[in-house]
Amino acid sequence: MINNFIEKQRSTADSDLSDPMDTHPGNVRELFTHETGQILETIGKMFVNIPPFNDHIDRNTGQMLISIGKKLKKK
Repeated sequence: MINNFIEKQRSTADSDLSDPMDTHPGNVRELFTHETGQILETIGKMFVNIPPFNDHIDRNTGQMLISIGKKLKKK
Protein backbone atom coordinates (compact mmCIF):
# COMPACT_ATOMS: atom_id res chain seq x y z
CA MET A 1 0.00 0.00 0.00
CA ILE A 2 2.75 2.45 0.94
CA ASN A 3 4.76 1.40 -2.11
CA ASN A 4 1.80 2.19 -4.38
CA PHE A 5 1.49 5.64 -2.81
CA ILE A 6 5.22 6.32 -3.27
CA GLU A 7 5.14 5.17 -6.91
CA LYS A 8 2.11 7.34 -7.59
CA GLN A 9 3.88 10.37 -6.08
CA ARG A 10 6.99 9.67 -8.16
CA SER A 11 5.02 9.34 -11.38
CA THR A 12 3.18 12.58 -10.63
CA ALA A 13 6.45 14.38 -9.94
CA ASP A 14 8.02 12.95 -13.11
CA SER A 15 5.08 14.05 -15.23
CA ASP A 16 5.32 17.56 -13.76
CA LEU A 17 9.00 17.76 -14.65
CA SER A 18 8.46 16.55 -18.19
CA ASP A 19 6.01 19.32 -19.07
CA PRO A 20 7.63 21.07 -22.06
CA MET A 21 5.90 24.39 -21.31
CA ASP A 22 7.68 24.68 -17.96
CA THR A 23 11.18 23.78 -19.10
CA HIS A 24 11.29 25.45 -22.51
CA PRO A 25 14.05 28.09 -22.38
CA GLY A 26 11.95 30.67 -24.21
CA ASN A 27 9.13 30.43 -21.69
CA VAL A 28 11.53 30.64 -18.77
CA ARG A 29 13.16 33.70 -20.33
CA GLU A 30 9.79 35.37 -20.93
CA LEU A 31 8.71 34.70 -17.36
CA PHE A 32 12.01 36.03 -15.99
CA THR A 33 11.76 39.15 -18.17
CA HIS A 34 8.17 39.82 -17.12
CA GLU A 35 8.92 39.31 -13.42
CA THR A 36 12.01 41.53 -13.63
CA GLY A 37 9.91 44.23 -15.27
CA GLN A 38 7.32 43.94 -12.51
CA ILE A 39 10.00 44.29 -9.84
CA LEU A 40 11.59 47.32 -11.50
CA GLU A 41 8.21 49.00 -11.93
CA THR A 42 7.33 48.38 -8.28
CA ILE A 43 10.66 49.73 -7.03
CA GLY A 44 10.26 52.77 -9.27
CA LYS A 45 6.79 53.45 -7.86
CA MET A 46 8.20 53.16 -4.34
CA PHE A 47 10.92 55.68 -5.19
CA VAL A 48 8.35 58.12 -6.60
CA ASN A 49 5.48 57.76 -4.13
CA ILE A 50 6.76 56.75 -0.68
CA PRO A 51 8.16 59.66 1.37
CA PRO A 52 11.23 58.02 2.93
CA PHE A 53 12.39 57.04 -0.55
CA ASN A 54 11.36 60.10 -2.55
CA ASP A 55 13.12 62.39 -0.06
CA HIS A 56 16.50 60.79 -0.78
CA ILE A 57 16.22 59.44 -4.33
CA ASP A 58 15.85 61.58 -7.43
CA ARG A 59 12.38 61.42 -8.99
CA ASN A 60 13.93 60.77 -12.41
CA THR A 61 15.43 57.53 -11.09
CA GLY A 62 12.01 56.25 -10.11
CA GLN A 63 10.50 57.30 -13.44
CA MET A 64 13.33 55.58 -15.32
CA LEU A 65 12.80 52.33 -13.39
CA ILE A 66 9.07 52.47 -14.09
CA SER A 67 9.73 53.01 -17.79
CA ILE A 68 12.21 50.13 -18.03
CA GLY A 69 9.88 47.87 -16.07
CA LYS A 70 6.95 48.57 -18.39
CA LYS A 71 9.09 47.87 -21.45
CA LEU A 72 10.25 44.56 -20.01
CA LYS A 73 6.72 43.52 -19.11
CA LYS A 74 5.57 44.10 -22.72
CA LYS A 75 8.15 41.71 -24.18
